[in-house]
Order: sequence, then structure tokens, then C-alpha cells
Amino acid sequence: MPERTALVTGSSGFLGGHLVARLIADGVDVTGLDAAEPRSPRPAPEAGFRDLRIDVRDAAAVRVAMLETRPDVVYHLAAQASVSVSMREPLTDIETNVIGTVQLARAAIESGVRRFVFVSTGGALYGNPSVVPVTEEMHAAPASVYGASKLAAEQYLAVLFADTDVSLSVVRPGNIYGPAQDPHGEAGVVAIFSQRMLRGEPLTIFGDGSQQRDYVYVTDVVDACVQAGAGAAATCLLGTGAGTSTLTIFETLARLIGYTLPVRYAPDRPGDIQRIWLSAARAQQAWGWTPRVSLEAGMAETVAWFRAREAQG
Repeated sequence: MPERTALVTGSSGFLGGHLVARLIADGVDVTGLDAAEPRSPRPAPEAGFRDLRIDVRDAAAVRVAMLETRPDVVYHLAAQASVSVSMREPLTDIETNVIGTVQLARAAIESGVRRFVFVSTGGALYGNPSVVPVTEEMHAAPASVYGASKLAAEQYLAVLFADTDVSLSVVRPGNIYGPAQDPHGEAGVVAIFSQRMLRGEPLTIFGDGSQQRDYVYVTDVVDACVQAGAGAAATCLLGTGAGTSTLTIFETLARLIGYTLPVRYAPDRPGDIQRIWLSAARAQQAWGWTPRVSLEAGMAETVAWFRAREAQG
């Protein structure tokens, strides 16, 4: 059955904003659900978009919104997504990422949702793996509360949707980056570095800079989310199959921007891992998905976006 209506939680966020724009462009009637105001302008209601200020932890409000919308597909992106915050505030992480997800799932069942797409994590699910790239068959062993909460949410969803008419797809991306990412949080190194470099501000790398992550461009992740909603129900990692060090990110952005200040180093943060990158073989098989945007091109696009925003003041 073609997707006509969708509900996107976390619609005010980085990935959520890109996904909303893509779904509207595809002709889908979209309802956004987020506790926060959007950081960038959103489409007008006549463009097929309704924007609700609702926290996923508010079970009653979530239920009402779901029953009023009765979407074909739910894209669940809302989360506490910082590893370091999760280690400092584990209860907030669990309330948002686990309890909020369970409440949303129960409302989805009641409202007759056809497909539930859960955006989990690939980068934080496996701790420090002994073998890379990781695959879906490998044992999940989170090293952070954030990773543990996402794994728990996956397992709750599988149990709750068993023997219902709701099918589940789980997207496990690596480190997402791209235009419009929040540069003020504790996650999102490409955005944080880009803005600070453009402003000529000093930069700090936690650890020695050798930590490696799998960086995936935001529009590639959006493509996978759309396929996860329309294609086969599956659980898939999203990655490039290659790791890139934090120091390489710094050096590449410094070259693109012309940044010359020396980097500062600080101790590793609790919950951070040393290296991980992800195999996308199952995503290619299930959804025909492969990453299309190279890291160099993606960082250039990101820098251009932040440069334009800085010029606007």
C-alpha cells in the first residue's frame, strides 16, 4: 500500500528536518512531533505538513496525536542522542529513548499504523568491537547508556509489535553529518568543528584524535529511512564500511576552511569508543541502499552551508 501519511518524531531536529522535507517532496502528508521548536524554518501547513509540540514522554498527548493522525508510517527519530549526556543523566536517557519509544509504539498499534521505522544507532550499539566493519549478526555490547537505551528500545519494539499488524524496520546509522546539524551540542563533530573554525575559535579534541568513526551523510540516511518505510521490513546498519579518525576530520575541515589555529587535546569522555565502522551489505540487499555522498564532498557541502549561515549573521 503506498505511503500517504506519515508521522515523524524528532521533526525539529537535524535528521528529522531533512526527512520531513524529503517526504513532503515525495507527496506524503506529514505530521511532525517534537518537544522543541524547530531550529530552521518549516514548510507551511498547505505544503502538507502539520507541526506539533509534543514530548514523546507525554503518553496521553502522544496517543491523541497518533489517533488524530492515523499515519500509514511512523518514523521515530526523537531521542536523547548524546553519549556523554547519557552517562551523566541516565534516567533522562531511559525515559526518552526507552519509555518514550514504548509509549509511541502502543499508540501506533492502537491507531492502525502499517510500518514503524525506528532510527537506532550503529555507532554506539557494539561498544569497542574486536572486528570491523561490524555486521548485524555480531553481538551488541553497548559501552554507553545511550547505546544500551537504543538496544533496549529495539527489543521492546520487537516484542510489542509481535502478533500485530505493525511491521518494524530498524535503521542503525553511523555518525550522521551534514548541513543544518546542531553545532552547539556535545555530538556532531563535523558541525561543531565547522562553525568554530569559520569563527576562528579554538578547538578541542577529546582523546588523541585517533578514534575512528563511520561518517554517513544526512541525505544518504534519509534515503535509507524512506526505503525502510516503503520497502522490506528489516534491521540494517548504515555505514560506508570505512573508519575516519577525528584528527582526519579536523585536518580536512581545516583545509577546506583555511583554519590555522593548533588543536587542543583533552581526556577521553566516558562512554566514547576507540573505533567502529559498519557494513551496509544487508541494507544494500534489503533496500538497495548504498552511500552515495563521499566524505570529502559531504564535508564541503556542510562547510558551504555553515559559511552561508555565518555570512547571514
